[in-house]
Amino acid sequence: MKRALALALGLGALASLAWVAVPIFLIQPFAPQSTRGIALSYALRSRAAVLTTVLFALGVAAAIALWPRLARWWGRVLVAGALLVLGFAAFLGRANHFEWMFSPLPHPEFDAVAAADHMSGTDVVLAVASGGEARGYPVRALALHHVVNDVIAGEPIVATY
Repeated sequence: MKRALALALGLGALASLAWVAVPIFLIQPFAPQSTRGIALSYALRSRAAVLTTVLFALGVAAAIALWPRLARWWGRVLVAGALLVLGFAAFLGRANHFEWMFSPLPHPEFDAVAAADHMSGTDVVLAVASGGEARGYPVRALALHHVVNDVIAGEPIVATY
């Protein structure tokens, strides 16, 4: 019984970690991606929150049943480590790591063209015009954030690159 619980706990921790790690490695910015890899990533991500929570709960139950049967300190360290992995995977199953990589500019500040001394005449900008107003978003700045939330002529927009 002890070995079966330990094996289930270890395999659950590895499965949970793999479930959230595969999409992280398959969907990377600026790297070639396949249609199949993206489809797999989205399928895994859509089920990650529920699956990692269930595996974490089962891991806690296995650890509770296993703890009194462990006489050596290293067995308890391994059980605690497996629980940490399960908890971390459950956290990642709910988190959107893309938001960590690409945090949008929520309140961009703008200069008039004449005052934009930080730019050269050859800098590429993404231009948006609406309702008599115009904005230019430097691609160099968008490359760092990828998303800008803005309002042009009273309309909220999202500029992305």
